[in-house]
Amino acid sequence: MRKTNLSGFYNTIGWSSLLIAVLTLGSRIVGLLRIRIFASRFGAGPILDTYYASFRIPDFLMGIFIVGTLSLAALPIITQYTVKNKEEGKKLVAKLLNLTFVGMAALCGVTALFAPAIVHLVVPGFSAEAARNVVMLTRIILLAQVILSIANVVSSALNAIRHFFWVGFAPISYNIGLILGAVYFYPRYNMIGLGYGVVFGAVLHTLVLLADFYYVGFRLMPVIKVDSGALAILKLYWPRLLTFDLSLLSLIFASIFGSYLAPGSISVYSLGFDLQAVPVGVIAFAVATASFTHFAEYFVAKDVRAFTELLRASVVRILFYMLPISVVLLLLRSHIVRIIYGAGQFNWEDTRGTFNVLGVLAFSLIGQSLVPLFSRALLARLNTWTPVISNILSILVTICTTVLLVPRLGILGVAWGYVAGVTFGAMFSYFWLRTVLVADKEHAALFTGQEHILVSHASRILFGVLLLAVSTYCTLFLVAPFLNTHTWLGLVVQSLVSLAVGGVIYLFVCYGLNLPDVKIFSDILKKINFKFKS
Repeated sequence: MRKTNLSGFYNTIGWSSLLIAVLTLGSRIVGLLRIRIFASRFGAGPILDTYYASFRIPDFLMGIFIVGTLSLAALPIITQYTVKNKEEGKKLVAKLLNLTFVGMAALCGVTALFAPAIVHLVVPGFSAEAARNVVMLTRIILLAQVILSIANVVSSALNAIRHFFWVGFAPISYNIGLILGAVYFYPRYNMIGLGYGVVFGAVLHTLVLLADFYYVGFRLMPVIKVDSGALAILKLYWPRLLTFDLSLLSLIFASIFGSYLAPGSISVYSLGFDLQAVPVGVIAFAVATASFTHFAEYFVAKDVRAFTELLRASVVRILFYMLPISVVLLLLRSHIVRIIYGAGQFNWEDTRGTFNVLGVLAFSLIGQSLVPLFSRALLARLNTWTPVISNILSILVTICTTVLLVPRLGILGVAWGYVAGVTFGAMFSYFWLRTVLVADKEHAALFTGQEHILVSHASRILFGVLLLAVSTYCTLFLVAPFLNTHTWLGLVVQSLVSLAVGGVIYLFVCYGLNLPDVKIFSDILKKINFKFKS
């Protein structure tokens, strides 16, 4: 039986993941700048509560009908069409774009019409004036979602041909628009100006993607036709409609319960959620996105060995990055919040509420990171119902945990509900995927072998993370007497020194334990050193 070249995995998936991660990191950095501007200008109070609440309905529609459904269902079919016949693939993308635009425009239009009634369900505890502001902003943001639905289809097409650069770069444009909403439009148009910034960002985001879309040969065509390709996408798409992004559910719960709690409750939850979402977006979704097309290709080629080895390599890569990041977020949560948000109107109460939320959500990072990978592995095998079942059960776990804990813990109960839901979802998806892959005796041997390697690598990573945690925590106290930690600069230096010590120890331990992902760093350093010498 053919032996898969593992170095090939780490060259193709590793470098693709690295490119996506670097671009996503750039977007997240700009996003953090945007959040800092909002937090410092408005604080965790009524204005920011209204702003975040206005995204709940538009994000719900985008998550249900586009981001978590159509974009995932379309990619494997676009990949199959493009591999067989590039021209047919381009025609399929054009038809899908038109159908998506018409469908999303109609859906958002109807939602905008009934926005007052729907908003009351999302923020039942808001005053009449605050609810009117949410309705106004919601309607504007719905327009932005129609524009972004086009961008998502274009992103799927570019991902299918592994054109990752502009897909990763485009969100930076979106964040720039949101920043302009706070610093330029809000002083001139008050609350409605924040909505203008969202629309402007959506237009910038989409134009960047359309430029690359045209560059690689795709075209917009005035045709709406449901043919075999569209039906194939629909077959994968409609079961995904039964799924629900747990992050959206958690944010909606934060709005519902937060509207009855003290002003700023919605804001501190959203701000903490935004912080923990950075590493998930940078690492986990980069790995899942880069792996998805390869999963689909290996399934079509019936190359089970390559499929299982890629799955194992991707899980190890996620654990290698996300386990230490989870520990760092937990240990440095107060430092992180004070450094990023601690300015202007963002006071100590806002800081404390936000880092408490961040500390709880740090426990969700592994589950959040593995769920998209396992879902894409199942979807690449055209298994659409398992992610649906997993999602439904995860929602039930989230709802039950949230309802049970909110009366006791307030907004932190929403955070623990999210942790329980995503952790359950990751475990359920893995064991179901395992059941599928070991159904055949030959495949069972392959998967079991990879599982043993996974356990071995995971145990080495855990040992490295333990040393990272101890060294980071000790360094925090060792350097504190030499710094003024009441200043922003003192906090930054203390955090960076602690991270540097813990990070170096972690990498050296992992390198000594021969973990493959450390080779990416060593390869980069070797190339830099070679260029420096030459």
